[in-house]
Amino acid sequence: MAGAAVFFFLGCQSDDHHDHASHTQVPAVAKPYPLDKCIVSDDAFDHGKPVVFVYQGQEIKLCCKDCRKDFEKDPAKYLSKLAGTK
Repeated sequence: MAGAAVFFFLGCQSDDHHDHASHTQVPAVAKPYPLDKCIVSDDAFDHGKPVVFVYQGQEIKLCCKDCRKDFEKDPAKYLSKLAGTK
């Protein structure tokens, strides 16, 4: 884990030429989450800090860790709720 943290802070600084496509990259700017509730459960974020992550360049906010499992089973189902929002 510490090695991964060092990579994120230092980047790939080796002089040898290797495939950089294998590196995981965090998008510089994610699209902001437009809803004021959990995309999975439709619950408000009033019972604690939301679970926040980026999925394919879109910031996602969930009310709890359990909703992340549901989101990951069928992301398209939940992302459709963002269609038409600004």
